[in-house]
Amino acid sequence: MLIKKEFKLIIPFIFITLGLGSFYIPYFSKSNLKVQNIDVALNFDGDNAKTYIVDQLERGFRIPGTQERADCANYFISKFEEIDSNFTYVLHNFTIHSTNCQNVLFKLNENQNNIVILGAHYDTRAKATEDLINKSAHVPGANDGASGSAVLIELAKVLYMRRENLSSQIWFLFFDAEDQGYDEEGRPGMVGWGWVEGSTNFVNNIDNFYDSQNEEFDAMILLDMVGGTSLRFINEERSTSSLLDELFAIGRELGYTTQFPSNPISNGITDDHIAFVNIGIPSADLIINFWDNPYWHTTQDNINNIDSSSLEATGRTVEQFIYNNYFNTTTEIYKGNYPWYIDIDASSLDTIMFIIIIITIGGIVILIYNVIKQKSFANKIEPQRKIKE
Repeated sequence: MLIKKEFKLIIPFIFITLGLGSFYIPYFSKSNLKVQNIDVALNFDGDNAKTYIVDQLERGFRIPGTQERADCANYFISKFEEIDSNFTYVLHNFTIHSTNCQNVLFKLNENQNNIVILGAHYDTRAKATEDLINKSAHVPGANDGASGSAVLIELAKVLYMRRENLSSQIWFLFFDAEDQGYDEEGRPGMVGWGWVEGSTNFVNNIDNFYDSQNEEFDAMILLDMVGGTSLRFINEERSTSSLLDELFAIGRELGYTTQFPSNPISNGITDDHIAFVNIGIPSADLIINFWDNPYWHTTQDNINNIDSSSLEATGRTVEQFIYNNYFNTTTEIYKGNYPWYIDIDASSLDTIMFIIIIITIGGIVILIYNVIKQKSFANKIEPQRKIKE
């Protein structure tokens, strides 16, 4: 009877443990999210995207304040006008240390009042601070800048063809002035500049670009360094976890298991998605472990180290994401993580799991202690009963 009573005392511990575990464990590993992509043909072409990288490189180093940067912005406009001569675009001009900079925004499906932002930066670092030979040289920026921008152009082409079937407005947003900050060794791309200047300025003025009374943002997806060889995305910890998890699950379901590993490296990156996260827009950064990439911020970040298959894996995953969530003619039921507000970072998960483990161990210890105590008490009482008898 006493032992049964102690088991009853442990029940609250069991329920607390199971409750916490059932809520948080689904977010503990990316492999736990399973999706079934809707059946629709994907048209994103990695070879096309690679040609857009070549086009950007031919315009020179796209350093903020230079003519080459301006030429690249005009190139984006020309490519979108090839898709539709009336494609809506907005030029966002701002200055950093008296240097003229420019974000370029294109809008698809303006009749829809919910917005998904697809973004990438297009500026190139003014100094190759990681180069082993010439740290003062300019960075070509084939992967770091041009790859994400190229994917946006190709995505615009393929999504435009299905625009009437999409229940969302899509923004294609090209950021200037992302890549000029100080590295860990204190070396700047441009003296006095910080990282992600373009996206920070854009978000500071975001009310100028949409109707806040009638439009709202669903999500922001950032593409950064997505075209290199041996593409392997990380778990970027400052992203909204439910959104990033869904992109990983979609990519793996498409067969891109190397590019979207089940147990990716984790790290928090200061990148163009941060400003959007800070104002409450669910945002995800698709980015590699660039700190181990031999070409990052060097003169070797050129077209020779670009892989069309990496561009295609990235582009088709984002294309599939849009169809899964916004292709309004499908009869299939897709279950993702929309509306992507749940955000549990790795440190929180570690803390939560630690608490769950402590609760469980504590409950077990209490149970064992009380069972032993009651048995000991019962053993002392039993001889006394026999003497009395």
